[in-house]
Amino acid sequence: MALTKQLIKTIPGFDGELTTEACFKVSRLSGDKHNMSALVTGVASESQVYAVEHLFVPNLNGENFIAQAYKHLKTLPEFAGATDC
Repeated sequence: MALTKQLIKTIPGFDGELTTEACFKVSRLSGDKHNMSALVTGVASESQVYAVEHLFVPNLNGENFIAQAYKHLKTLPEFAGATDC
């Protein structure tokens, strides 16, 4: 499972923004029954363009933790409009 979305980046010294389509995946998941941390990486044109840890509270009676991480990402403003790929 992965998410795809347009990524908009600003670069110091560059006037304007760069926009590219990126594929985001949960690269690492760690934590316990109280808190989980998902390392999310994004790749565009075969280069890593994003790496951020996102925290969420797992549902022990729900889907597997990876699926829960993706569902959590879709609730965040920076992943609004992301689609499964």
